[in-house]
Amino acid sequence: MTLQTKAAAAPEPASGFSRSPLSVAFEAFWRTLPKEGFVPNRSSFLPERASRFLRDLVLCELFLDGKSLVRMRLVGSAFEDRIKRNVTGEDFLQYLPPLYHAGAVESARQIVDRPCGLWQVTPVHFERGFAQNIEFTALPLRPGPNGVHLLLVLTQSMQGLVSPKPTIDKVMMADTAITHRYIDLGAGVPE
Repeated sequence: MTLQTKAAAAPEPASGFSRSPLSVAFEAFWRTLPKEGFVPNRSSFLPERASRFLRDLVLCELFLDGKSLVRMRLVGSAFEDRIKRNVTGEDFLQYLPPLYHAGAVESARQIVDRPCGLWQVTPVHFERGFAQNIEFTALPLRPGPNGVHLLLVLTQSMQGLVSPKPTIDKVMMADTAITHRYIDLGAGVPE
C-alpha cells in the first residue's frame, strides 16, 4: 500500500454528485501537513496557513467511548451563516436523528482508528424553513495533550433543490447522506 501524495479527482458517484474543487484542494492541503504515521498532529494545523478554508471549516472533538459526542469546537463563519446561530461547543449528533447516530459514530471511529477521510453530501434542514445539500469533507488530526481525537470538517453548500422537513425544535437537522465515500489516506478504507 502506498501513501498518496496528492489529492486525486474522485469518480462521480451514482448520485450525480462529485467532489467540489474546494474539497479536493482541502484534502491536498491536509496532505501537506507534517504527519506522525498517516495523520498530522493538531499542532501541525495552523489556521493562518488554511485561510482559504477557514470560513467553511468546523473543528470537531470526538468522544467515542461511553456516551458518544462530536463536539463542534470551532465553527467557521459560512457554517454559522447558514444556521444563523452560534453552535460552538454543541454536539453535532443532536442535529442528527437518533436512527443515524450509530452509523455516524462508526464513521467517525473509522476516520480516527484506521485512519481515513470521509466525503459525503447530506441534506440539511434549517428551522428557517429551507434545506440544502451540504458537502462534508472530514479529515483526522492526532489527539492533543488531552487525548481527544479531532476532525477537520470542510462544509459547503451544493447546488440543487431540497424539500425542507421540520427540524423538531432544533436550529437544523441533518438527514442521512445521499452519497458518501471514504478517502484513502494511506491506510486503506473500510469496505
